[in-house]
Parts: sequence; structure tokens; C-alpha cells
Amino acid sequence: MKKITSLIAGLLLTASVCTAQKDDNKPQTIKIADNFYCIDDFSRQFFFIGTDKVLLIDTGFGRVDFTAIIREYSSLPIEVVLTHGHVDHIGGLNQFGECFANERDFSMLPENIKKNPLKDGDKIDIGNFIFEVIEIPGHTEGSIVLLEKNKKFLIAGDSVQEGPIFMFGDISKFDSYIASMEKLNAFKKDIKKIYSAHNTLSYGPEYIKYCIEDAKLFKAKKITPTETEVMGKKRKTYKGKHVSFFAD
Repeated sequence: MKKITSLIAGLLLTASVCTAQKDDNKPQTIKIADNFYCIDDFSRQFFFIGTDKVLLIDTGFGRVDFTAIIREYSSLPIEVVLTHGHVDHIGGLNQFGECFANERDFSMLPENIKKNPLKDGDKIDIGNFIFEVIEIPGHTEGSIVLLEKNKKFLIAGDSVQEGPIFMFGDISKFDSYIASMEKLNAFKKDIKKIYSAHNTLSYGPEYIKYCIEDAKLFKAKKITPTETEVMGKKRKTYKGKHVSFFAD
């Protein structure tokens, strides 16, 4: 596991993955809508100010003092939800000691963190936002997205974006990913914007279909890879029409 997380960190630190990141590499807080904010720090985290608590989605590499940032906007208790267990999403967990995540990614989280399970169809209600949990295994076995049907947006973690999406090793599976994106595509009528942790901040719902199409091109061996040296090892990038993947 240490090798996997070290490699992920190297890949993400080597790539220019966050377009809103300041040139001086300092974290940036962006207001997206009323009570809806993004913290941009190589990987994006989102927080929502509810009626009785603040919901923080993901905790980045751990460089950010989340409590200090969020306290500029709200004094309410903070609850943490993880889209998945990669190192660039769990780095700040020790600031809280507890989180909610899909149990299939529990083994990727620090042992000292209290882990509360989330499953398909669960609702996270903070008053002015109500999120539905949708399980989308593929990028990791326990990957989830959070759908706000009333406001018609999706918090997608790493799984819906232009990429490269990390899809190699034992924890990433293309067949599961394609099935998950097809499942997610059934919700497209409830989605106007998709917010991603990397690259472009938001996409339209058509990007789910793009992910399906380009993942299928990869499976059909219709994409010629390019090689990039990362941390002393050559890795293959498969660039489809809209989406690219790091893969074996």
C-alpha cells in the first residue's frame, strides 16, 4: 500500500492537474455558489455550509488547515465525506479523526481514523443540500460520487474528468469503471454540472458518456499509448477523444 500511495502522490505532484491553482502553489478558496465552496490545492476539496453542519468532501494532501479555512465562513461542526481513498483525498483526515466513506476503501485509510460506512442510495442531508450517494467502483473499489438532485450537480471525485484518470494497479478496474459510468449516465437528467477534483473545475453531463466511450476504446485496444517517466518508471497514458487514462 505504501508503494501505491507514493506512486499516486508522485503522479499527481508531477502533473499540472488543477487549473485554478495559483502560480505560487498556495491553496485557493473559490466560492462556486451560496454556501458552496472549493479549496484548490493540487487536488480540489469542496465544502457546503448547511443549516446545522458543514460538509467537507475530501481532505487533499493534508497541506491545508481545513478548520481555519472553513471557520472564515462558518462556526458549525464539520463532517467529512470521502469520494475514495487515494492519498490526495485523505491527507487531512488526521485533522478530524473521523470520516464517512464506502467501506471497500476502508483499507486505504489510516488505522487511527474512525470510519463510518456509506453505501449506494444513502442520503446526506445538511438542510439546504441533500446528497445521494452513488457507488461507482473502478477508479478504486470504493469510489463514490455525490448527487444533489434538487440543485442538479454532481461531486465526482476523480472518476469524471478529462484525465489522465489513474487506472492501473490492483485497485483500478476498467470493466467496473465502464459499468459504473453507464450506471451514472442513467442520472444525467438530474445533472447540469459535474465538479471534479482535478483539471477543469466543472463539466457538463455529456462528460459521463465521454468517459464511457474512451474507456471502451481503451478496452478495444484502439488507443495508442504514449509513455511518460514518473518517479523513475515509465508509465503509459492512453488519450481518447475526450478523456485520457494512466493504465498498465
